[in-house]
Amino acid sequence: MLRHQFRPARISFLVLSAFVLVTGGCAQPRSASIEKSADQAALHHVVLVSLKNPADTQQLLADCHRLLPPIASVRTWWIGTPVDTGRAKVDDAYEVGLCVGFDDEAGLQAYLIDPLHLELVEKWGPKASQFRIFDIGLDLNGR
Repeated sequence: MLRHQFRPARISFLVLSAFVLVTGGCAQPRSASIEKSADQAALHHVVLVSLKNPADTQQLLADCHRLLPPIASVRTWWIGTPVDTGRAKVDDAYEVGLCVGFDDEAGLQAYLIDPLHLELVEKWGPKASQFRIFDIGLDLNGR
């Protein structure tokens, strides 16, 4: 009978011990950099577009959403508009920013000649007052 009185305490101790081991005792530390960049493209093509008519912004966004994802070599992509953060040093002199990620330079080169990309350039080239384009490679030491 005495044996049964200690059984719940023993089970609670085992459960608590297992919890400590799983949540921290046996866990390997990982850097925040690795966690946050685990699924990055190796090459990013960043484009900031200044439009002649800012009222065309929503149509450009819609065309990017329609034309960029189907391109086979595009690994990641996002598009957006400037955010007013109240910081004077932030350059917000553009209407649309986009970032397209690729596994390698061959992917970028395939993108540049893809008919969907060319359709986007042909339509929006004449409507833009400026394109600022940056091709940025991933720093593997930063992972």
